[in-house]
This record gives sequence, structure tokens and C-alpha cells, in this order.
Amino acid sequence: MNAPSYSEALEFAIDRSYEINLDMLRSRNLHLDTHNDYLVGTYPPLKAMGDLDAERLLNKVASSIDLYFHIPFCNQYCTFCHFAKEINPSSERVERYLAALNKEMSWSDAALAGRDVETAFFGGGTPSFLTNHQLKTLFDMTNQRFDLSRAEVSFELHPSLVRHADAADRISTLLRGGVNRFVLGVQSLDRSILRILNRGHGVEEVIQIVKLLNEMGVENLSLDLMYGLPQQTLRSWYDSIIGLLDMGIEKFNVFPLMFKSTDPVARHLARGRYQFAGAKERIIMHFMAEHILTKLGYRHGPIFYWTKRSQPHSVQQRRKYDSWNDNNLVPFGVGGFGYMSQCQFYNEADLDRYLSRVEAGEKPVWKGVVLSQDDLMRRTLMFALRSSGVLLSRFEREFGVSVEKYFCRELEILREAGLVCISNDGVLSLTAAGNINAGAVSLQFFSDNVLERVAYNDSRITDKRTDLLEKHDYSPAARYGSSAEMQAVFR
Repeated sequence: MNAPSYSEALEFAIDRSYEINLDMLRSRNLHLDTHNDYLVGTYPPLKAMGDLDAERLLNKVASSIDLYFHIPFCNQYCTFCHFAKEINPSSERVERYLAALNKEMSWSDAALAGRDVETAFFGGGTPSFLTNHQLKTLFDMTNQRFDLSRAEVSFELHPSLVRHADAADRISTLLRGGVNRFVLGVQSLDRSILRILNRGHGVEEVIQIVKLLNEMGVENLSLDLMYGLPQQTLRSWYDSIIGLLDMGIEKFNVFPLMFKSTDPVARHLARGRYQFAGAKERIIMHFMAEHILTKLGYRHGPIFYWTKRSQPHSVQQRRKYDSWNDNNLVPFGVGGFGYMSQCQFYNEADLDRYLSRVEAGEKPVWKGVVLSQDDLMRRTLMFALRSSGVLLSRFEREFGVSVEKYFCRELEILREAGLVCISNDGVLSLTAAGNINAGAVSLQFFSDNVLERVAYNDSRITDKRTDLLEKHDYSPAARYGSSAEMQAVFR
């Protein structure tokens, strides 16, 4: 491997960082400070949602669907994680949850019958927390209902799996169940950072799990890697990238640490407990990764995704960002969010409420909203911009209106700031500066109506450190304001 040296990668990244005029962007509210920056996970976001009749989700299911299964169990509490989880539950609790998953799946049997399953994703939490017997139960009941034989089936692994004597047996069970893509949460190869994050694994476990997967013939493996972590230096960031490349990893999800006041790492930031990268340093880290991976023949996919293979980074991400509104994401499990029949919605995020509602025979919808035509257009722009861009002619065919006319004001602001551009073949895309400021770009496309609903629901939150709306709202809207306000909230 002929990777760029540390000094070469750093020099390149520093040079590129001068292209990002932070002062100008801040003056135009087009750069979100580190504690405010967040990507749009759903549109409209959770704080803009209300009550939704679950039956509405079955009215207009797409012909092809994507599935998400949430497994909310972990051995430890990672300081940066805000997804629904429970630490070290009893085996009885896990069995009860799997039974509830099975019952929740039965609710939509008739509506989903005959639909082509394009992707299935088992996330968490820590799905590999499940015992071999529990994994067999999970995949037996899933395969009884869905034909996964032609689907991309992804499963999140934790490196600590290799500490179990039956690690190979569990992976074999997953492969027999139909898993053909594994996602490994590594985050860093710096031992001190892993301890601060309370990741529950070390560097050796990463090496061992990658070796085991290779020995078992796994070819589709993607690793998560984060920058902007506590105590992370430019050198340790470079070393983590190179260390994983030395293992032969061909797919990466490289993304910045994003803060929520419900997470311990946010309080670490507010209290100055550890050193965190500032905006400029995070930009340099972004460009260091870009330079190294590009030089070694990796292609940039959706915003944080890199692959060296000829196939897409993942079908799941392509479907999420580039299928626009013609795919349905069907979630099962606590805290899962989905998009069905032109409705964006969340399942119950409290595990006890989720279990009670499913066991009572209900679909456990917590919050949701029916998307208007305006919502659909905005959602399309936000997601497609983070991947292959918006083909203007396709947009006009689908919605009957020109992007440049409907979003004239927003596009003028973003083009003047150098965050978006339109190619000669009519594709609206993010620039390099736009990629780094994707959260701020998306915020420009929020409707006034959605922003008002977000602000209203946000104002009713009494404690942002414990509130479930705050914890599960994946958007940059109605966040923490100034640094002083952030410190007051996070403390």
C-alpha cells in the first residue's frame, strides 16, 4: 500500500481547508457550530411530528421495500450513542423482545405480501449482543415472513464479539440467515480514545474480528470511523485511517462526531473535560481522509461513504438517498423510524411502552406525519444532495415544477456561498464546502411550517438531557444556539 505520508496528507488538507470561508458562512448562518451541527435523518423531523393513525401506513405501500430491525441491547453505554438501547438485559428480557418483534411483523403481513425486499438492515444497539440461539430465532422468524434471497442484508457487529468462544458459530448463523454485508463499528484505533468513548473493545479485537471475517469468506465489510472525537489529534486520526487500510478494508463510513445533550460526550464538551477539535481542525480531518482514500483508489459515495470496489458502497444507502420517495423503509423494533405510504414516522422509543403496545396487538407508532407535496420535494432535495445529486429534469418530471423556480431563494443563497453548483448536464450537487456544511444546507430547505412546529415542540421540553424527543430527533433544527446556551443546556 502506497498511502500518502502524514505530512503529505496534512499539507493537502490544510491547503484545502482554506477554501472553506468559515467567517463568511457564519455571517450568513450557513455554518453550524460543532455542538449544533447534525444531519437530517428524517424530514419532517421528529419534533415536527404529531399523532398518526398506524393504519395510514398501509394505504399506499411501494412495490419494493427496505426493512430495518432494531436490536436495542448492549454490553456497555458508549458515550456518544443516543439510539434506543438497554444495557445487559436478562435473557428473559431479550426473549420477550424477540417475541414482540415477531408480533409487530405480523401486523403488516397482508400489506407487505408480494413486495420485493431490496435491503434489510439489523442495527442497534448491538445486534451481535444476541446469543447464537437468539440469532437463529431472529432469522428464522424474519425469513418466514420475507424473502431475503435477493436482498442486501446488513448486520452490525461489535468487535468484542471475538471474545466469545462461539464467535465463528454466530457469524455462520448470520451467513446462513442471509446476511451478505457486515458493518463494524470501530470509530478509532487510538486505545485512549476508545476508553474515553467506553467502546468496550480494543484495537486487538478489531484486528481479530476482521481476520475472522476474512477467514470465513466475508467479502462485503464496511467499517465506521469517526473524527472530532475527544483527545483526538490530527496524527491519531491519520494513524487510525492507515491502520484500517493496512487491514485491507475496502469500504468505510467516515463521519464527524455529532452531539446530543442526552449523551455523556456532550457534557464532556460543555464542561471542557477533554480536548475536542474545533471547526477548522474537523475540516482538516475531513480533507485528510479524502486525500488518503482518493489517492488509494477509493470512490466517494453518499456523503460519508467510501468504497474501493466497483459495486456501490451499499444498496441500502443508494436506496435511502437516490430512490427519492418511491421506496418504503419499514422499521421493526423500539426506536425505529420509517417512511411508508408517504408518511414519516417513529416507533415508540421507550422499550417498556414498545413492549406493552405490541403485546396488546398494536402497531407501536409513537409519532408521525403525512407528507405534503411540498414536504416530499424538500425531502427529495435534502437526501439526493447528499449522494449523486438532483437531476433537475427528473425533479421536474416527478413534481411538475422546476427546482430552480420553486427553490429560487434557497438556491441563490447557497450558490452565492459556494455550497451548491449545477453541472453542465443539469445535476444540482453539493460542492466540497457544501459537503462539510451539509447540515446547514439541509436547514435552508426546511419549510416555515415545519420550523414552527419544531420550535413549538422544542419549547415544551423541560429537560433536554432526558427527553425522548430531544434524544431521537435527528436534525439540525432547534438545537442549542450559542456556545454559552449550549453549555447551560448540556450541563
